[in-house]
Amino acid sequence: MSSSALPDYSFSNVAQLFGANCRTLSFRPEGAVFTTKRQQIYHYPWASFEPKLKHYRGSFFDTIVLNWEDQRVRLNGVTKTDVARLIDDLYFHALVGQEAEILGLYQPLTQVIEQGYIPHSKWVSLKQQLSPWAEWLEILPQINNIPTTLKLPLAHLRFWQQSQIDNLDKYNQAVMNKQKLNHKTLFDNLESHPLTEKQRDACIVANDANLVLAGAGCGKTSVMLGRCAYLLESQQATADSILILAFAKDAAQEMKTRLAERLPNAKITVKTFHALALDIIKQVESDKPKVSKLASSDSAKQQFFKQKIAALLLSKDGVGNEVLDSELPNKELPNKESGDEDFNALFSAYCYAYVAWLGKLPEAKHDAEVKRLLAGKGGYKKLLNQLVELTMQYKNTLTEQSKQTLNTIPDTHFAALTHEIVEILLCHYQADLDDKNELDFDVMITKASDYVSNGQFNSPWLHILVDEFQDISQARATLVRQLQTQHDDSKLFCVGDDWQAIYQFAGSDIAVTTRFSDYFGITSTLPLDTTFRFNDQISAVASKFVMANDEQMYKQISTHTKAKKACIQICYYQLGQKQKSSNTQDDAALLLEKKLIQLAAASKSEGKGKNKDEGKQKSVLLLARFNFQLPDAKTLAALSSQYPQLDIKAMTVHSAKGQEADNVIVLAMEAGEHGFPCRKLRHPFALILQPDVSGFPDAEERRLFYVALTRARQQVTLLCNKDKPSSFVEELVAGDYAVTVTK
Repeated sequence: MSSSALPDYSFSNVAQLFGANCRTLSFRPEGAVFTTKRQQIYHYPWASFEPKLKHYRGSFFDTIVLNWEDQRVRLNGVTKTDVARLIDDLYFHALVGQEAEILGLYQPLTQVIEQGYIPHSKWVSLKQQLSPWAEWLEILPQINNIPTTLKLPLAHLRFWQQSQIDNLDKYNQAVMNKQKLNHKTLFDNLESHPLTEKQRDACIVANDANLVLAGAGCGKTSVMLGRCAYLLESQQATADSILILAFAKDAAQEMKTRLAERLPNAKITVKTFHALALDIIKQVESDKPKVSKLASSDSAKQQFFKQKIAALLLSKDGVGNEVLDSELPNKELPNKESGDEDFNALFSAYCYAYVAWLGKLPEAKHDAEVKRLLAGKGGYKKLLNQLVELTMQYKNTLTEQSKQTLNTIPDTHFAALTHEIVEILLCHYQADLDDKNELDFDVMITKASDYVSNGQFNSPWLHILVDEFQDISQARATLVRQLQTQHDDSKLFCVGDDWQAIYQFAGSDIAVTTRFSDYFGITSTLPLDTTFRFNDQISAVASKFVMANDEQMYKQISTHTKAKKACIQICYYQLGQKQKSSNTQDDAALLLEKKLIQLAAASKSEGKGKNKDEGKQKSVLLLARFNFQLPDAKTLAALSSQYPQLDIKAMTVHSAKGQEADNVIVLAMEAGEHGFPCRKLRHPFALILQPDVSGFPDAEERRLFYVALTRARQQVTLLCNKDKPSSFVEELVAGDYAVTVTK
């Protein structure tokens, strides 16, 4: 401090007689300067000034205690007329001295606000950046004299530093409401019908991870299109920064077609997971990987394993192609370390365990049945198909928990024998791929994930959209996660419905949907709860039925159309004593024909006097749990010819996912192994690989039945075997469900 500079405050000699040590206080741009009565000078920078001071009131003079990090300054002898002004001046100059730092904090906040919707990660980061200023922002309302240039910045900084999650939600909802107004024309005209409010919310939401729970018929494709159109129109994205992922080629092609119709000038990338993995590997390795025929052809895969097992079953001297030519192999277990030369004994032991597990034959007949299996006869094809399926499941779904379980079961256990067989078959499968330098689909997904995670592939996409998300597997979820985390500003947008998760047998994991935030971080979850497909009567039954399992995510589905009476009908067929041994499908044929006659007559009646409907067919979808329960092609053609008023199609419920029709008829609603719900015996090895984590009985079968019910626009008919009725039908009849029963 120069000798000519006047201090801002001088403390009286009287105060010093009462113990005051400080003679003068001066405010400088860089900090405060104190001089003592012994003429010592101390400089304290504003950057380390702690705003929480202590003010002690005395009889004649007040005391103020200030802190600069670990330095304490005690101002004794401050007159009562000066104390308030001194504190105000102290704060004012401290803020002026830190103006650059404050504005430096405010600038990124304004940039975040200008972008509109604030993702959770940016909010957390912002609060972390502001945490060193928490004390300043806390006492801000107590400061009387704030520099004019800092009033607004400090008020904004204080709001966001002290904000809670509900403040963020309210702010973001206000942003979304404004965006809906700004882009109303887009949302009104994108599709043939204006998008609903919930659909518009889904198009706009911009958290780091976003899950749209789209009920059946709720317009998920419209939301995918709307999302892309909004991102482009609001200039939040360019077409080359958007990636849409689908599971099947047909779904990807449908999305491409819809995009071409609605957004013809936008070259948005649409790929299946497999096509994406291929492209990633090709870019990293500068060569397109060769996909094994074993990956794309089930028949080729089965033939490969059939030949491999046959080769392994050759006698040690290479004589004979079938075990049946020699003595039945010893049932004793082989030494695990002895390798393929003991495969004969291992496979024999497996066949014995397999026959015992089926439990269809008395033990005295097991030897004969095993001989037939080893000769490739009897149920060998079923056994082979099962081993192929289990080998692929083992390869693609093995977890640490499954490994631990397999390590604890006895060697003689059926699952342990299966484990040994499967490991040998998988070893040969992998060797074949390696020898031919080929990949299968699941290896492609894993390899692509590794290339993304280690940075060998740089993702160009900031907006990742995933369709039918409930069908995702762990491997695909990992790939999505790696793409999501490669850029700080990336947005993940997934559309799915856990009520329609029906592909666990193919590796899908419903937990990725129901515990979405565990995989992808803080999530905005939005329901699409207005269906444009089925009426309120169908919705009430289907929703209540699937929600009986409280592990399903809650949704309250409203419908675009209303019906005056129940639209789900249960019709029983009953086998007479002479018909017990006949084919159930044949016995139900008369009931099916009766129903088709009714629908054809209704269609003809509706067409009369209505020009718009005249000559228009009513669509009828015949569904069954298993393919063999459906009419064959010849019968279907005959039905179509017999009822020209009806457009009749037939498929399994799994195949019908994504389909819809005016009327749905579900065949063979019965109990048993091939019933609905299915009571097929699950292989113990499969139970270890894919345990039923749901504590609710028939959890996936219930979702499958929900899919069957919600294919119909107008009416569902359930054809039920009265001799052995489906437990699902019994539940509908016994419960408080809006169904009609025809005896």
